[in-house]
Amino acid sequence: MNIKPEEAAAALAEIERARTTMRQVIRAHRGHYHLWIWGAAWIAMPLSAHLLSDQAVRWFGLICIPFGIASMLVGTTQSRQVRSPINRRFLFALAALVCFAVVFPVVLQARPEPKSIYAYTCLVVMQCYVVAGIWTDTYLLWLGLLISALIIAGLFFLPGVFWLWMAVFGGGSLILSGFYVRHFWR
Repeated sequence: MNIKPEEAAAALAEIERARTTMRQVIRAHRGHYHLWIWGAAWIAMPLSAHLLSDQAVRWFGLICIPFGIASMLVGTTQSRQVRSPINRRFLFALAALVCFAVVFPVVLQARPEPKSIYAYTCLVVMQCYVVAGIWTDTYLLWLGLLISALIIAGLFFLPGVFWLWMAVFGGGSLILSGFYVRHFWR
């Protein structure tokens, strides 16, 4: 099947219009709030470990509860304003990724230290961002890759300041990307 140059140009223009529309809808309906909420969570968790020692890691789940509730409230508000069907294949891909991520440490039978567990969990989340970026918008792909590189750099090259590193560059990157989406995304 041969596609004429005019047909290809029209298809590419339609893709760009859809992408621009999606970005406008996300920006207008508080999609950036999720980045701010989870950026704040990513600051709170490692900062608590920095201030209270590695033992604070056991409380990270509790720290996430209010941020999760806030994120669900924003999501509920968004779903009322943005009427688009949920892509089940995308959700299944993310679910499979998370399920495998949970199984890997069990198979490896490792007993890593708290910093490694936190870094691993953050890398799994960033892998979800990369998949979302491949599936929807490349900014999530690049954000996931950038923060993954920062996580690895902090874990292996700056272990003495890892928790501060993660608060500033993990949480800070998410918050800054929220500002990017809110004010500069076109």
